Amino acid sequence: MIKLKVWGGAGEHGRSAYLLRGSRVQLLLDCGVKKEGAGEYPLIEPEIVKELDVVLLSHAHEDHSVAIPLLYRLGYQGEVWTTRETREQLDTYFRAWRRNMERAGHALPYEEGDEQLIRYRFLEDEAEGGTWFEMVPGVSVVWGRSGHLAGSVWFGLEIEDKRIFYSGDYTSESMLLQEDCPADVFWQARVPRNRLGFDAPVGQRWKTDIRTVVNGGHVLTGEPSASQTLPFAASEGGLRSHVSAGRTVQQGDAYAVSKGVEVIHQSSSGLLDLAIMDAAYGTDCDTQANKLEQLEQAIQETIARGGKVLMPMPSVGRGQEIMLWAQQQFPNVPIVVEQGLVDGLKQLLRAPYWLKEEEEHLPGSVKEAIGRFLRGYGWGMPVTKEDREGLLNQHASSLWFIPDGMMQSSLARWYYSQFADDEHNLVLLTGHVSAGTYAYRLLQNPAKHGACEVRKIRYKVHQGWKDVKKMLHQVPARHTVLVHADRAETDKLREGLLSEKSVSGKGILHSLSPGDELYL
Repeated sequence: MIKLKVWGGAGEHGRSAYLLRGSRVQLLLDCGVKKEGAGEYPLIEPEIVKELDVVLLSHAHEDHSVAIPLLYRLGYQGEVWTTRETREQLDTYFRAWRRNMERAGHALPYEEGDEQLIRYRFLEDEAEGGTWFEMVPGVSVVWGRSGHLAGSVWFGLEIEDKRIFYSGDYTSESMLLQEDCPADVFWQARVPRNRLGFDAPVGQRWKTDIRTVVNGGHVLTGEPSASQTLPFAASEGGLRSHVSAGRTVQQGDAYAVSKGVEVIHQSSSGLLDLAIMDAAYGTDCDTQANKLEQLEQAIQETIARGGKVLMPMPSVGRGQEIMLWAQQQFPNVPIVVEQGLVDGLKQLLRAPYWLKEEEEHLPGSVKEAIGRFLRGYGWGMPVTKEDREGLLNQHASSLWFIPDGMMQSSLARWYYSQFADDEHNLVLLTGHVSAGTYAYRLLQNPAKHGACEVRKIRYKVHQGWKDVKKMLHQVPARHTVLVHADRAETDKLREGLLSEKSVSGKGILHSLSPGDELYL
């Protein structure tokens, strides 16, 4: 039996940390922070940390990585498995987190020396993407690119005869980054050993036996209703699962519980036992094309009225994609880019494995598009305050890309002070904005801070409704846990998916919170 314990990340945006405990093996998937206030850390149980066999890290973003030094502070002695590209980025994220906390007057729960204790192992050194290998005794792993960030990956796991999929942060709609379809890898990859049903034709894997539904003490024979389940293909043997807020319930044999409904599953063949699935955008049904149309319209409106557009971005990630897109869409509009974002673009060019070959919005190959941009045509990069002031005076309608998507840094706030008094200007936020940050306060009440417009138009680097629906069909599991969005939004997504007949009938879809447990 495997137990999933949510230390963070389900029912909230941030501090992703998922503990998997078997009878012989214990491992942790990610260990990040929530970027609010003094920082919210995972619900780490110190007595378990020393017993962990291994930590897997999907990518470098703070909400997945920055609490890892705390594990070593609490006595973790093992290794952190990730990609070389992620390791290259981590020191920057650790340093930025320390700086932000110091600037705000908050103390870290660990010391800088704890970061130096981290022992890394690299996935690429052990096996190429799509190939299973034994990471530690009792744990076989396969990985693939997730399309979210250079170096970002998803994981497939086999632990004590359970097959588990962890998406990490996933998107199939990046302009620059290549993703590996998990379904392709699970069906085609070399597996560590044959298991009952795994070598059967796909159609046979989808077959399931009659189920008995137990609800409120009443036993009903037949298929669970659409409000209770989703498609899945269960692995051999019965299962016991339970969702609770830190409670353990022993109630008979082979139970599955979600939202108060207990379901008894009989043996059947299939693929996955658990999927932990990125659903950060909840009920948002837009495609990336929809988002780009919205961005284009907002920028065009601002340019037409003679305003400037300020676009705060993470140093590495969506900023580089939007910069290249904007250069193609607005060839006659001056573009100003801060050094941090240029460095992020150079970093991508040094990591060709993570890039797509071509992208419809960019001429030629992706590498050529990046190279053309870096040669400096059509944009400028200020170095000093005097440079910035000169460019602000020189350009009327223009696009300004600056690092720090939350606008917490002194540079971001200085830029806002230059934009704030002109109602023709626009501050355009394109990603998650944590509560309490400067960007959040601007978005909630822009008139309190200045005359310029403040808007949020999401650029997709995660999954929304349609993406989750697609992934549910690609990697069906007996239990799917939707993560990375607040609980209310996750509940809405769950209920909406369950209401669609195309995804009804056979698996269990969970909306959980930190502290909840799921027994497989």
